[in-house]
Amino acid sequence: MVQFAKKIKKPEVLVQSNSGTPAQSAQPAILKPFAALMALLFFGTLFVLFFISIFDTDKTVSETENRNLATMPALTASSLFDGSFMTDFETYYADTFPFRDELMQLHNTMSDFFSGTRTSDDIVLVERGNENDFAGQDITYDDEE
Repeated sequence: MVQFAKKIKKPEVLVQSNSGTPAQSAQPAILKPFAALMALLFFGTLFVLFFISIFDTDKTVSETENRNLATMPALTASSLFDGSFMTDFETYYADTFPFRDELMQLHNTMSDFFSGTRTSDDIVLVERGNENDFAGQDITYDDEE
């Protein structure tokens, strides 16, 4: 079986140029700068968010969620080895992520737009539609009784 796999070769894809000679690459020349720009934007965003999260001051209370935010956990040998430090650090970083409130507001706006619902804290208002809109759940409306 291994010998059979060694005998099979990948077919080479050659693109003919206008002069009739094979071109160097089948990839258009515009994709290379575009890929470099996308990589630069991605890593640049990560770099900026990293430095903002290092140097910003952490909020302690979230007014939009009406709760206290997690504090930085203490790094001890026991918390590091039993895994509780990383769990607590993940909770802390999720609460103190840069532009957290703005990103949550953007998420709510986009969810409302694409789902057709309007949310307000724990209440979700859904536009009345077809009785099959809720994946087989038995939904009764007040005006149908």
